Amino acid sequence: MKQKTEIERLFRSHYERMYNLARCILYDDDECKDVVSDVFATLLADGIVLLPEIEEGYLLRSVRNRCLNVIAHKSIRTQVENLLLNEKKQIFSDDDDEQLDQLMQIIDGLEPPIRQRILRLRYLKEMSYQEIAEREGVSKVTVYNHLSQAIDLIRKQFLAQQE
Repeated sequence: MKQKTEIERLFRSHYERMYNLARCILYDDDECKDVVSDVFATLLADGIVLLPEIEEGYLLRSVRNRCLNVIAHKSIRTQVENLLLNEKKQIFSDDDDEQLDQLMQIIDGLEPPIRQRILRLRYLKEMSYQEIAEREGVSKVTVYNHLSQAIDLIRKQFLAQQE
């Protein structure tokens, strides 16, 4: 109960600055509210107790880091959508089925195998980074790195096959 009261105090004291920081980075009201709420939810769920002299810095840094994760997530999602959906008119021409088969072979051959699993979980099952990290027993950073490397590799191999 004491921790819940402390979270409420932190919320009242720092919410506006945290939201404004998120707004400067993301420019989306709903995403900003989600980011700030996630920070407080993590504090509550993990039982984190902040010293008064570091609380503002910690909270603002947490908001910034979550905003950067949101941007990175969007970047990877956009890359995959561009690779697999939006660019399909340029990538897939007359032999759509053959080229789609080539793309699937590249995905099936991704190494290490965790990279293939992470890519499929993220874009076929639409799982969050956190859900994938928990399922695979790795960090969210590892999930991000594998997705980023998978997309780069797929793009390079697929485009090389097309030449």
